[in-house]
Amino acid sequence: MKLIKRLSAGLLNLVALSVLFGGSCVGPAVMYMQSPWWFLERVDLGDTESFFCVAFRSKDGEVPQQVKVMRYKFDSEKNKYSGIQFHLPNGHLHGFGPGKASASINATAEEQGGQLIQVFVVGHTPWTSLSEYRVVDNKIYPLRHADSVKWLLIGVVICPFLIILLARPIRRGINRIMRIDPE
Repeated sequence: MKLIKRLSAGLLNLVALSVLFGGSCVGPAVMYMQSPWWFLERVDLGDTESFFCVAFRSKDGEVPQQVKVMRYKFDSEKNKYSGIQFHLPNGHLHGFGPGKASASINATAEEQGGQLIQVFVVGHTPWTSLSEYRVVDNKIYPLRHADSVKWLLIGVVICPFLIILLARPIRRGINRIMRIDPE
């Protein structure tokens, strides 16, 4: 009976520490990926290398159908391209960004025919970014942008060391619950 209690306590201890270890690595990584939503700042038009916008493209007079996510460089000549429509249907869309990046797009109608668009791109450098802009009369007005916050990745390194500090109290608690005498 004592052997079964010890094995059960050992298994419980392994499960508890595995869950803590996995959570301590996954938590900061998820926070890193979601951080653009929390740290949006006004766009500096001189530094818009990673600012993304979305357009529908058409070929030679066809109805625009293909969603295209592209890097936006502030340029007054940008609006002179033919076959590009920056006004999107309202709602949630999915598209593909540069390279192998995927994009989640939210388009919300505003008063006076304008539209607020948020483009959340995953899979490019620096892993994730969020661009927010307004479209009025098929012209883009950049508002806010944020990239993943790199300092959140420090948690991936620090949190597993906290597990080492928690291992002994967890083991003691499990032994107390299982009523195993410490050796």
